[in-house]
Amino acid sequence: MNEKIKLFLEKAEKDEALAAKLSAIKDPDEAYALAASLQDGFTKEEFVAAMEGIRNGDLTADDLGKLAGGANETAISGLSVTGGAAAAGAAAI
Repeated sequence: MNEKIKLFLEKAEKDEALAAKLSAIKDPDEAYALAASLQDGFTKEEFVAAMEGIRNGDLTADDLGKLAGGANETAISGLSVTGGAAAAGAAAI
């Protein structure tokens, strides 16, 4: 996953208002526009691919740990499937 997308997802995990905004978005173009307005350095195609990977569970526990700054798997379990800003963004894709 693009490092800049990881930075955006880290921001979203730390910012409840941003996570809520992402959760409300149902349109991939709108999700990308929000992400790109807050973090540059990735294309729409890279963003969509990352969100699809999250939604499909393609990320490993190690990938998620890196994304969550080294948090253990239990602490980040909601990120991949059941919740979290990353999953919220993925839901729009």
